[in-house]
Amino acid sequence: MTDWKFKDRKFKKILARHNDPDDELQSVTGTITELVPHLKTCPVWRPLPKAVIASIEKATTFHSLNRAIDSLYDFADDNKIWLGFIP
Repeated sequence: MTDWKFKDRKFKKILARHNDPDDELQSVTGTITELVPHLKTCPVWRPLPKAVIASIEKATTFHSLNRAIDSLYDFADDNKIWLGFIP
């Protein structure tokens, strides 16, 4: 079991709020619009490489966004950030 050092309770709520498989463009745009400011202002994400945020901002499809989000999950695991569950 991982000994989590930090918690980000908003991350998965943002993903869930913008998950609409019937409207990919709106889902991706909504996620980016809310997630990027969160990543830039939440203290646990401060050491996140700028390239990860740039890849999120450039995403236009579920595939490209999910690849960028995979980097967030890797960063969270490496830095012991608990992201909670999808509501």
